[in-house]
Amino acid sequence: MKRGDLYSSIFWFLLGAFIAQCGYALNIGRASNPGSGFIIFWMGLAMMGLSASICLITMLDRKVAGQANINWAEVRWKKIVGVLLALVVYGYILIPVGFLPSTCILLIYLFKGIERQKWSVAIFGAASTALIAYVVFDLWLGSQLPKGLLELVLE
Repeated sequence: MKRGDLYSSIFWFLLGAFIAQCGYALNIGRASNPGSGFIIFWMGLAMMGLSASICLITMLDRKVAGQANINWAEVRWKKIVGVLLALVVYGYILIPVGFLPSTCILLIYLFKGIERQKWSVAIFGAASTALIAYVVFDLWLGSQLPKGLLELVLE
């Protein structure tokens, strides 16, 4: 049994239970008329379910696992730092530049700079992903995503 998996799954289960309780306290509502705690409650339950499955799998695994040896020299630190910096920059430019352009820039960087995709794949993947996210969240769900530069063009 891997103790680390067992302890971490118990921690995440308890955290999920706390999150679900907080969502329940905020009023869940119904699927047709969700309350302010609807998503919070269901995310807490999802965390509980996933962590319970990891706990169960860990407890059913009777083999004694050896220590995991991580070769820190093989960790690609430049990519990790690059992604973290890109996310920080994305957070700063999201509101002034807008959701669509800043998301496209971030995804092109991730596709091209981190995963070394072809330019056509990077541009098409970034544009289509950002556009689908915009349609789902802004148009379909009615979220207010930052318009940024698009607000100047649309006026």
